[in-house]
Amino acid sequence: MNKKNTSKTPYRERFRHCNLEYTNERLWEQSYLKARCKELHLEEEYMKYKIRLMISSLTVFVPMLIILIIALQVIIWSFTEYSKYIYINAIFDLGSLILVTGLLSINFFEGFINRHRWVLTFTSTLSAYVVVLGDIAFNTYYYYKSDWPLNTLYDVFVLCMIYMFLPIPSSKAAALLAISVSLTYVIYFIHFMAFNEHNVAKYVHGLDIVSIDFFHYLGFNMMGIFFRIMNDTMVRSSFLDRYQFITEEIWLRQARRQESLLLDSILPPQIAKPIQKSIKEKIMRPDNDFYHLGTSRKAENFMSIQIHNDVSILYADLVNYTQLTTTLTVEKLVKVLHDLYARFDLAAVSFKVQRIKFLGDCYYCVAGLGEADPDHATMAVSLGISMIANIKEVSVNRSLNIGMRIGVHSGTLLAGVIGEAKLQYDIWGTDVNIASRLEATGSPGYVHVSGRTLSSLNAEEYRIYPGTEAAQKDPVLQKHPMSTYLLAVIPSRDSDNIINVVEGVPNLDLQTVGSNRKSQILKPDSLSDEMREEFRKMPVGGLKFQFPWSRRERNVKIEKVERDLGLYCVAFKDKSVEWNYLHQPDYIFKYSVALGWGIGCCLIYIQSVNNSDLFYTGVFIDIMAFFVLTFLLFICWYKKVCWWHSGQNELRSYGKLSCAIFHLFEKIQHSFVLRLTVYMMIIVCYYLVLSLILMSCEKDQYELDIIESKLYNYDMDPFTCFHPWAYTNMMALILGMSYTFARIPFALKTFIGCIEAVAFVLVVCFQYAFIFEHSVTTSPYLKAEIAHSCRVCMMLITMYAKERQTEFNTKMNYKLNLDLQKKQKSADVTNQSIIILLNNILPSHVVLFRSRGISQLYSQTRIVL
Repeated sequence: MNKKNTSKTPYRERFRHCNLEYTNERLWEQSYLKARCKELHLEEEYMKYKIRLMISSLTVFVPMLIILIIALQVIIWSFTEYSKYIYINAIFDLGSLILVTGLLSINFFEGFINRHRWVLTFTSTLSAYVVVLGDIAFNTYYYYKSDWPLNTLYDVFVLCMIYMFLPIPSSKAAALLAISVSLTYVIYFIHFMAFNEHNVAKYVHGLDIVSIDFFHYLGFNMMGIFFRIMNDTMVRSSFLDRYQFITEEIWLRQARRQESLLLDSILPPQIAKPIQKSIKEKIMRPDNDFYHLGTSRKAENFMSIQIHNDVSILYADLVNYTQLTTTLTVEKLVKVLHDLYARFDLAAVSFKVQRIKFLGDCYYCVAGLGEADPDHATMAVSLGISMIANIKEVSVNRSLNIGMRIGVHSGTLLAGVIGEAKLQYDIWGTDVNIASRLEATGSPGYVHVSGRTLSSLNAEEYRIYPGTEAAQKDPVLQKHPMSTYLLAVIPSRDSDNIINVVEGVPNLDLQTVGSNRKSQILKPDSLSDEMREEFRKMPVGGLKFQFPWSRRERNVKIEKVERDLGLYCVAFKDKSVEWNYLHQPDYIFKYSVALGWGIGCCLIYIQSVNNSDLFYTGVFIDIMAFFVLTFLLFICWYKKVCWWHSGQNELRSYGKLSCAIFHLFEKIQHSFVLRLTVYMMIIVCYYLVLSLILMSCEKDQYELDIIESKLYNYDMDPFTCFHPWAYTNMMALILGMSYTFARIPFALKTFIGCIEAVAFVLVVCFQYAFIFEHSVTTSPYLKAEIAHSCRVCMMLITMYAKERQTEFNTKMNYKLNLDLQKKQKSADVTNQSIIILLNNILPSHVVLFRSRGISQLYSQTRIVL
């Protein structure tokens, strides 16, 4: 209850004064993302990924272009009465298709393109102008040959092609190309208006119509530039997120490996893993607030005891250790012990012997403990001989008088962890005591073994002497009557596998212990190749083609995520994942609203030019639509404008009204329902404006005027009602805008687009069929209403294909990052369990020292991108 009361702010206090918080929005600014890529030296890798994305777009565009042109030809052949005019159309279209596909196919050679990136822009420019010039040449041919003005067919398609599909790396270059194409079409229209005296030509390309086309192209260019900038922003953001997650995954993997090695050096894996599993289960409990990284609120009582049969126990004791402690300084003594025990540990690993512990001058270990080993006796004795050889070398090198007594016995023992405040791993049993007494009664320079151990050895490999007299009198050994023996290696034999003198043990530098120690977990040079490989595996979507000159490697992880997505609407099959994806904050929403305002202004202008004698209701609807769009623009951009005006100062305080606007916009950004509401409001405003064109048209009067002009043989203005192609172009603009908002379900956008297309076809082919029927067409003798329907359907297919690929890539990266987050959470739990376990074994300050450098480095990797 207290928590709820403290977190809730009274309504009047909420907006009294506030500071402008722009941190999250700034992370989605294109300038920030570019600077971040350069700062992390990722720009080159990003460009490679972007090229792969553009190539994948071509794998969608080329088949789509082929299907569209073939479908158009089928429609033309099906709905044209005179087939002799069809051949010219087919020649132009198929010629353009062959040239475009030939030029763009060069870009599928990824290695060549990465070396010569200018080829991308060059082939794209040529491809665009092949379609444009083919379209204009076809219309010009029929106009001058048959005096038949035709409307252009591919102008809208080319603009979509440039901004959405062609592999042009630079957004500025794409914008310049699209603007030049738009101007080419405008100049072509002006040519007919200025240099032709035919009334029909002036009706098709009159001044008002050219101005409508200008704003139509302006709308599409705004939409295209928006798409390029927002696509680059989202791709960069996904790329940086991927970099962060991969960096953290690599760090966690290496940190876990380092901590696991430390734990394995203290506890055998078969003991540590069950305890670690128990700790992890407690950490993962939803009601658990007990465990924290590196600490625990109370000590845990762990006990894990196991029985091990057929093992060999080795006890070793340093001879003259007391003399060392009295003759050497503490620092020199520690260095000598470090040199010895480091050698012993390395030799133990070589002979597969598990070191239990060392206490001062005593060192003991077990062979055959971790895994059953039939040669456990041989391994233990070989380790003992190796230890004797190593201590002799250390004694000579350091001029010390030291030696080693070693006892080895084979049998059964108990091993495990006990303790509460601190865990302790140890071994117990009668055979353990026997091994200890064999060491105590042994002779320096020899391995003192029992008869049971000797029976498991190959006696020919050793020199065998009778046991010591002390062993015969030892009360513990006498309780278990046995024969004992002293073993030494035969010098004449090849004993390299038995005598293992460890060299190159680093000296212990006491000055390195402390806060200046730096972790060596992450080394950028060693990670660069792995990071580059991970970037290469990032999903790019598109159609999967297997070219003869390229080899595609299967990525099981990517294929698994692809199966989690729907085929047509690219929705996650897991509804909870789809829900979480859609309810993410949309920090680029204000840009979508700005584009919506710009497109709305273009639509209002086009509609007002079409309806020069607009009635009062129409004026009111235009004003209301403009007011709603402007109000939404103001709400969404007020915070950004304040950020600019304050000089990017977040400490400036704002009044109640400003705070209320900030709060409202943040609610819209974070609320899926509110974003959807704004999206639908914009679409409704568009259709209110579009509906005015139809509402102001008197169909019956228009039909009478057409009939009368034919009866009395005079030319009438065919656009007294409205310009059919202006209506079609407005519909194409609205259809494009329906797909531009992010964080709106792709299935919903597709549904709205299909409804719009169906409604348009019904208007064109039924309700206002007579008006559209008397407009110009795009191909000789092709019904005009079919030409109008083709343009809108082409727009729908183009937007669906591109938006599906964009949605696919965005969701793939989201799901992969989600999977990485789950792996990181699991790795965090593993690290916590290891550190908690280490805290229960080692002194806390030792564990803190081991983990301090790691924790500092980990905090540096979690940079907010």
